[in-house]
Amino acid sequence: ITPENGLLIESSSLLCEVSFDCLMYQEAEAILGKSHREFGYDFPIRFDFLDTFDGGNLSLQCHPRLQYIKDNFGESFTQEETYYILDTKDNAIVYLGFCENYESTTFKNELEKSCNTKKPFNPESFILKHYVKKHDLMLIPYGTIHGSGKNNLVLEISTTPYIFTFKMYDWLRPDLEGNVRTLNIERGMENLFPERKGNYVTDKLKARPVLLDEGPDWKQYLLQTHETHSYQIHRYHFRSTIDIKTNNKFLVLSLTEGKSIELETATGFNRSFSYAETFVISAAAESVRIFNKSPHDAILIKAFMK
Repeated sequence: ITPENGLLIESSSLLCEVSFDCLMYQEAEAILGKSHREFGYDFPIRFDFLDTFDGGNLSLQCHPRLQYIKDNFGESFTQEETYYILDTKDNAIVYLGFCENYESTTFKNELEKSCNTKKPFNPESFILKHYVKKHDLMLIPYGTIHGSGKNNLVLEISTTPYIFTFKMYDWLRPDLEGNVRTLNIERGMENLFPERKGNYVTDKLKARPVLLDEGPDWKQYLLQTHETHSYQIHRYHFRSTIDIKTNNKFLVLSLTEGKSIELETATGFNRSFSYAETFVISAAAESVRIFNKSPHDAILIKAFMK
């Protein structure tokens, strides 16, 4: 999550750490390219991990609609998520979208009843659960009920506003004082799209890879995001080497299969990355070459603004 990370600058074995914002204030246009006019000094895409292995379900939640976050919180863009499944065990699931017979008044009443009586809420009466496997991509546009189940390792790819998530059910987990955690049921209900249910979810909210390009030992796939998502996702499968152009857009990438890769820029800069590490390529880099250092095919995920 770039706004939460520092930059380490090294010279003659001396290290200086500054905030990522320092780089944005100096070189935002070179980093963001075509996106600079819209996002200014904000870096709009983040990759982070949701690890529920041997843990519990994440809270059931939704993110605010675009106009809502502008009017109520002063943010210029909202959180548009996807769940890229890095690993699972024991028939792991993701909660996403409503059942076909969803009815909003009953849903809200049951959530409030659980909150007030401290008795469990049954999500499966209202929310679809999807069995997931490695390399699945679940689409979570703003205003969609969702939450990862236990025994998932999720690479969450999303836009990056500050902190606005409406938690609607958190499995009665306590806060540090022993009280049930605070929820945002009312705000969540104001932002949910009730029509995201049943067949709409199965048809529209799970990405189906489409082959875009291929070579002797590599393939490039489109993992189509939702129509309201402002970013797009590609996936590369490659045995030896791939070349990636920025087309004046910044790229965020992560190695999701394979031991390690080596990146080389047109100016001769080299850097190695290991499995599940994330890195940013600025728009100004123009192109990079990536070498697979694993004995089998590597898989690389790339996100960029539409």
